[in-house]
Amino acid sequence: MEEMWVRGIFFYQVLEYVRKNKGQDAYELMGSKTEDYRADKKYGFGDFCDLLARADMVAGNSDNSFVSKMSMETMMKEASWKVLFRRMDPRTVFTSTQRQEGRHQVAEFSTAEESDKRVKLEMKMRTKNAAHQILWADFYKGRLEGIFNLMGRKGSVTMQRGPENGIFFYVIDWE
Repeated sequence: MEEMWVRGIFFYQVLEYVRKNKGQDAYELMGSKTEDYRADKKYGFGDFCDLLARADMVAGNSDNSFVSKMSMETMMKEASWKVLFRRMDPRTVFTSTQRQEGRHQVAEFSTAEESDKRVKLEMKMRTKNAAHQILWADFYKGRLEGIFNLMGRKGSVTMQRGPENGIFFYVIDWE
C-alpha cells in the first residue's frame, strides 16, 4: 500500500484552531503543540486522524460538525488559497485535484459527474480504518466548503457514502 501522509500545515491549523476556539485547556488536552510540526514536512495520515479525533472530542458532544467547520474555517485563512480561488469557475476548480497532491496523499480522487452547476467527486480512501475514513471525509468536506467561500460563490457540498467501504462522494452544487 502506498504511503499516506499530510503536510504539517494541517496539524498546525487544527491545533491553532482548537486553541483559539476552544481555549488553552482544550489545546493542552490535545497532547501535541503547534511547534511540534513544520508546515512543509510530511507526517503520517494516521497521526493526523488521531489528532482530528482528539479535536472532535475536546469540542464536545454539542458540536457534531466540528471537524468540517474547523476545516472550512482554516482553509479560508490560508493566504495562498485566497488569491488562487478568487472568482474562479467552480467547475474548473472542483474537477481538478492536482493542487492538493503536494498537501496530502490519502485517497484517489476522480470526477464522477460534471454539468453546468454541479460536480460530483469520488474519493476512494487508501486506509481501511473506518474511523479514519470518516474523520478525513468530514475534514475534506470542510475544505471543499472553504473553497466556495474563497471564490465568493454561493453553493453547497453534500457528502454521500459510496457502495463500498472507503468510498465517498461529494455532490457540489452552485448558483
